[in-house]
Amino acid sequence: MEPSPKSSTKTSIATSQEYTDRLADISSRASLTDPLNILFQHDIHGPSNPLTLQNLYTTTLSRIQQKTASGSSIIEANDFAAVACLEPPSSGAVDLTEEELLEMEKERPVYARYNRQVEALRREALGEQRFWQMSLLARDPERDGKGAVRAIIGELLRRTGEDGVGVWCVAGNERARGVYEFFGFREVGVVELGEGVRAWCMVWRREIR
Repeated sequence: MEPSPKSSTKTSIATSQEYTDRLADISSRASLTDPLNILFQHDIHGPSNPLTLQNLYTTTLSRIQQKTASGSSIIEANDFAAVACLEPPSSGAVDLTEEELLEMEKERPVYARYNRQVEALRREALGEQRFWQMSLLARDPERDGKGAVRAIIGELLRRTGEDGVGVWCVAGNERARGVYEFFGFREVGVVELGEGVRAWCMVWRREIR
């Protein structure tokens, strides 16, 4: 666990089972009604099956475990008032191959279409540049959490500034998009998935703030 020395709101970083479970729980509860998550879950379970908290938790937990296995960490602020996954350049995030995307389309066509659009926008915006990525940023909906999201994003930008690289993220709703814009993230493209569902690809670089 690594405390942040730069924020008045306490943050810590770990990859333990507790942190993994807490991120999956808080992210699921915070995003249960997001249209993007609903569309993804229908992609897995079928449109006739309603999205449940347990299904979303299970999917999110699996996603986090894959990320931490590749070198990502979980950051929390103010005793899990807010939490997120931080993916450093060394986590080795790479684009899916055409073969992998075609295979994904057989089981999850919406998610495959999402990945195609996101990866194309990321290549256009960043090319071969190294970057950090932040995902699953969420504030516990049952807590006030004042200053917790600010502390997490501030710690991320401090780390990326030290590395001299940018940050890539995808905002899954208008609220998240507004938060990232407040901190100087720039929108570089919009993913269109139909049924009015969108996601916003965003980049932060020190020189464009």
